[in-house]
Amino acid sequence: MTPAPAPIRLRPSEDDGIPATFKRRKRGLIYVRVSIARPDMISPELQVGHGQKLADDNNIDIIIEPIMDLGESGRRFEDRKIEDIKEMARNREFDVLILWIWSRFGRNLKESLQHLDDLMAYGIEVRAAREDFDGKTTIGRFAIAQMLNIAELESNQKADQWKDAIERRKIRGLPHGAGTRGKFGYYRCDTCAAPERGKEMDKCPKCKEGVLKLDERQRSYRAVYIRLYTNYVEGVSVRSMVLWLRKQKIVNWTGREIDAGDLYSILDSGFALGFVRYTLPEEKYEVITRPDGTTRTKRKSAHRDITSYLYYKGKHEAIFDDEVKCEQIWDAYVARRISGRDNDDKNHDHSAKYEVSGCLTCSGCGGSLHSMLRAKKVQRPWIDGKPHPGDVLFRCTRHMKFKDCPGGGVYVTLETAVNALKAWLVVQAEADPAGAASVAARAAQVEAEEGDNGYDDDLIRLQGIKHDLEQIRIKEDKLTSAVLDETIGKEAARRRRAEYETQKSALREESAAINKRIEDKPRIISRPEAAAFTSVLDLWDVAEPGDCRKMARTVVRTIRVNRGRDPETKCDVWPLWTAPPKKPGDFEPAA
Repeated sequence: MTPAPAPIRLRPSEDDGIPATFKRRKRGLIYVRVSIARPDMISPELQVGHGQKLADDNNIDIIIEPIMDLGESGRRFEDRKIEDIKEMARNREFDVLILWIWSRFGRNLKESLQHLDDLMAYGIEVRAAREDFDGKTTIGRFAIAQMLNIAELESNQKADQWKDAIERRKIRGLPHGAGTRGKFGYYRCDTCAAPERGKEMDKCPKCKEGVLKLDERQRSYRAVYIRLYTNYVEGVSVRSMVLWLRKQKIVNWTGREIDAGDLYSILDSGFALGFVRYTLPEEKYEVITRPDGTTRTKRKSAHRDITSYLYYKGKHEAIFDDEVKCEQIWDAYVARRISGRDNDDKNHDHSAKYEVSGCLTCSGCGGSLHSMLRAKKVQRPWIDGKPHPGDVLFRCTRHMKFKDCPGGGVYVTLETAVNALKAWLVVQAEADPAGAASVAARAAQVEAEEGDNGYDDDLIRLQGIKHDLEQIRIKEDKLTSAVLDETIGKEAARRRRAEYETQKSALREESAAINKRIEDKPRIISRPEAAAFTSVLDLWDVAEPGDCRKMARTVVRTIRVNRGRDPETKCDVWPLWTAPPKKPGDFEPAA
């Protein structure tokens, strides 16, 4: 039988004497993941070192800084940078993804294989420095799947160990998590050094069991706890309790000042009354449905409701020796907490309280203002169940919280702000009797249309940038082919490749700037007709505050509050058909 003729080789092979310098070296990217980020960890450097050695041994150029996910679990992919790596793969920015071991990519077999398939579909080679298998072969794929399966098994075993440890602590009446190191008013040991964040905790025979002690050394925290729980049960406001703590210079066990949220966390734990709490299993995670119909679990926020926990008898010392007394105080505390929560959830009206809520901003810092009532002893009689407008104050939130407003903070009464807004509405209704047909209205319409055209131009330019990047990729592929065909010299290829990289970098920077401009672009509308302002004025005095606010927000961008007492210059109204005000200290009021 006559043998088949030899195939025609269209391109020379490695054996045909092509110099090694004419071959394009593969571009590598090292990926690093560490489950727990801590100051003394060495794992990232270890992973990078092994990855760099693999690259050096295989003539791979590491062209990008290693991508690191520090403090990220391998069981979930949503909060990690895998999607960024896939985007880079789509853009052909690298050829090889280098890991330390396969468990660094993920400990969820199903999702890990899905992401690996996506990367390989983009032509990316994925390799592990310590477990190097050829993913292009059947045996290599099988070995990779087995390593990922083992990584998931290890993760599940660790999770089971943690569950067993937590169950043992629950049975013994001990707290878990950060509560093992200390709590407000409790400490761990008289002789061991105080635990530091991120460092292993010292233990001795006296504190090895983990039972926390009530702190009576420099201050009687028993008396502090008794006062806090008693005041809350008697109806004292949380704000008053926080101010008392700060006046007494009492801080949390971490050294931070206590605010209302911290105080609730301290009292909600029930630890001082002899309880330890554990989260209900169904309150730990929630099921999220992805756009493609698949589901995943996501850990819920740590800020949970008091009813999300189970409370057990603790082994530590309570502030009352009588257990019945502790339970009575706890029942009264829970009754007020739940009552306040139910009132907030069921009876609280979430609509705007005042006509200008959310509209006022500070002229000093540009931040928002929040409302408060004058002291009861100086309040005027209420009107139809509502406070007098002159007794409602809006103050700069930044100045009240942090005392660092560049303008020193501003304030305005509801009465002054509403009168300024109504006066502005009157001016708008009388200044343009012809409505939208007037020259001013047409100019506003043109301005709005120009803003839309600019938006459309940005979108068109983004499409152009995408097309230009694709054309550069095609040119790079042709350049690679030309190098292999020896139709272009080594130095010329390097210069051209550098030009392509410069062009791509410039296009990406322009794309990022356009996207930010689109995101920050203010909404500019055409000026309404005069009848619209007249209608608002007619309804203003009979509408509810929330409805008045909705009507105001249809035409008002913001109301800048200035310093001073003159009602005529106290507020500047910026409408939606003009550009927003410039940075504080560098703007002129709108006409």
